[in-house]
Amino acid sequence: MRKIGVVLLTIISLAGPLKGGEYVLPSVTLGENAEITMLTCSPGQELYSVFGHSAIRVRDQEQNLDWVFNYGTFDFADPNFYVNFVKGRLNYILSVVDYRYFQHEYMLEGRWIYEQKLNIDNRQKQELFDSLVINYNVPEYRYYLYDFFYDNCATRIRDVFTEGIDSEIIFDYSTLEKGQSFRDLLQPYLTEKPWVRLGINLILGNPADKIADPWEYMFLPDHMMEVFEHASFANNNEEIPFTPGSRVILEGREINPNPVLLSPLPVLLFVLLAGILLSYRDLKQKRLSKWFDIAVFTVAGLLGALFIFMWTGTDHYVTSRNYNLLWSQPLHIPLVFLLLYSSKAIKLKFYYFSINAILTLLVILFWFITPQDLPVVILPFMLTLILRSSVIALTYYKKPERVPVT
Repeated sequence: MRKIGVVLLTIISLAGPLKGGEYVLPSVTLGENAEITMLTCSPGQELYSVFGHSAIRVRDQEQNLDWVFNYGTFDFADPNFYVNFVKGRLNYILSVVDYRYFQHEYMLEGRWIYEQKLNIDNRQKQELFDSLVINYNVPEYRYYLYDFFYDNCATRIRDVFTEGIDSEIIFDYSTLEKGQSFRDLLQPYLTEKPWVRLGINLILGNPADKIADPWEYMFLPDHMMEVFEHASFANNNEEIPFTPGSRVILEGREINPNPVLLSPLPVLLFVLLAGILLSYRDLKQKRLSKWFDIAVFTVAGLLGALFIFMWTGTDHYVTSRNYNLLWSQPLHIPLVFLLLYSSKAIKLKFYYFSINAILTLLVILFWFITPQDLPVVILPFMLTLILRSSVIALTYYKKPERVPVT
């Protein structure tokens, strides 16, 4: 269960679990040398930070002010935190903290912080700052319902800039590798976490395979930083760069990834090999390896139950319409026990496992036309299900009264 919780936390969070403050921000008139910048933080080792983070910094030495507005926080003290967390109904919070505390957290984690100064005039700075203060002070604006792809700590900042600055922003998407789905965009961040990568790719449903528009790429902080680096303001008949450029304000350190002793592929290949050896023995001795079948079909059934819950029992749009249900049937859980422990229902055993073998085989054969990108690494496990379903079906083909089990 802890592994599942870790995967869910990664899916629904692009930022750290920091509690938002409850005080009211004062009204401040910014000085002429005040700066508003966008901060982009590099990905971290912890799962909640694996995709990086974005925030807005307002700095004014005349007012002794250096605040960071952070749209990626939530409150563990919420009495319904865990229920809302799992069901996709967790309110995220705009929090404000002094920059030195913000920086200290990333310094401890060895992460980089990049800063991009907004090339706007003093009036625009004041209007943008005032809108951020209002968003913080008014609870209806401070809290928002988080959405992994469409409304997160990065997209909120993108929208604040495009809606809160009265100059048109012209985006140049030429540096982006276009034509990628949301799922594709996540993969580079998961290379060093193969089990998390497999879990995320299994739980994410068909919506994750939508080809993202360049505008939508900015749900990831790195892509948003890249896009704004090449953006500009339309000013009469000329274009003014959105930012004079990015600079490093906190140097991180090289973080060695946590070693993974066993990645999914060798583990699942071992399961397949065990299935082949046991199947050979079972067919030769006309008996069934009950313990093995119960293990693999229970895992498949539990996965199916999880996929159905994430699709129908939560508000997570990204986990809906999950075609992994074609091979991970929740019915495996009750039926594998009933069919293997009971000496009755011989025909049901034959037909159920025959149909399951055929259906799972068809999923593999027509993998390339499914509307969802299914993880290739799960293929050995699916082959194990086909193999064991076929062995069980063949064992009961001649309708024996009782099949020896081991």
